[in-house]
Amino acid sequence: LSVGPGWTSARVKALLCVWADCNIRERLKSTLRNKSIFQEMARQVQRKYGVIRDWKQCRTKYKNLKYDYKIAKSAHAAGGSGAGSLGKYMKFFDEVEAILLDKGLENGSMEMHKRLYDGELKAGRQETPAGHTGQIISSESECHCLFT
Repeated sequence: LSVGPGWTSARVKALLCVWADCNIRERLKSTLRNKSIFQEMARQVQRKYGVIRDWKQCRTKYKNLKYDYKIAKSAHAAGGSGAGSLGKYMKFFDEVEAILLDKGLENGSMEMHKRLYDGELKAGRQETPAGHTGQIISSESECHCLFT
C-alpha cells in the first residue's frame, strides 16, 4: 500500500484513472455538495491502486489539478501557439484536459489507464503507487491494476 505524504506521479495517475470514470465525471459536474463523490474516489484509489488518501486529500488534489490546468492553459495562450507543448507547463495536462472536456474517454477509467500506463508497459516497466510491478486486467466497464 502507498501511504506516505505527498502525491507522487503514480498516486496522481491512480486519481486520474478514478476521476476519468464516466459516473464520477458526471456526478462532479452536476453536484455542488460533492463530499460523497470524493469519499467514493478515495475508496476507489485505495481498492484499485493501493493509494491511501482520505476524501479531503482527493478533493484538494482534484482542485489543484483543475487550477494548474487553467493556469497552464492561459500561460500557453499568452505565449501564443507554436513551439512547445502544453506538457511543459503542467505534468498530466493532456489527461486533465481529456477528463474536463470529455475527450477520448468513452470507456472512462479504462481509456485513461491505457493513456497513463501503456507507454510504461511497452518500455517493459510500469510505475505503480507501491513501486511493484503491475498486472492489468480490463473489463468492459473499467480497468483494474493488480499489484504483485
